[in-house]
Amino acid sequence: MKIEIVQRNYVAKEKLTELIDKKVAKFEKYLEEGASAKVVLSKSGSQERYKMEVTIKGKNLFVRSEVESDNMYANLDTCLSKIERQIVRISGKAKDSVKNVDPQELLFFDEMPQIEPAKVVKVKEFDLDLLNEEQAINQMELIGNDFYIYKDIVSGTVSVLYRREDGNYGLIKTK
Repeated sequence: MKIEIVQRNYVAKEKLTELIDKKVAKFEKYLEEGASAKVVLSKSGSQERYKMEVTIKGKNLFVRSEVESDNMYANLDTCLSKIERQIVRISGKAKDSVKNVDPQELLFFDEMPQIEPAKVVKVKEFDLDLLNEEQAINQMELIGNDFYIYKDIVSGTVSVLYRREDGNYGLIKTK
């Protein structure tokens, strides 16, 4: 498996990069040939907070985990346990993207985790308003949601406005 380590505002010690290579490479036994992993290490501002993002891509597979704490080594274990949980969940469903997971070979769990399938528990219906971006932001603020779905007044397509973690907004436009 190809492993890429990207460092942003953070310089990793050789010991950490070797540990990342070693631990991420263990996932190769679950994945089909040609899988790749990208690990992004970053430090946020003056607060001694360290963020790790791990993304693994393969044939019909995309798993990702993101963790932030004051310890990059702890981030590694937390990120990889989340990745393993996702792979375990996928292994029962997507036979062509992940090999069967043997409970004896789990890296972060003592036994196979019991994962309940998610189900739709609530359905909402509403009319789409014809708005521009600024009007959609105002509506979202009035309602107090983290997202707002509307029909764009210019293009006539459905758009989703959402609040990002940094306080700004993101916009998803359909074609």
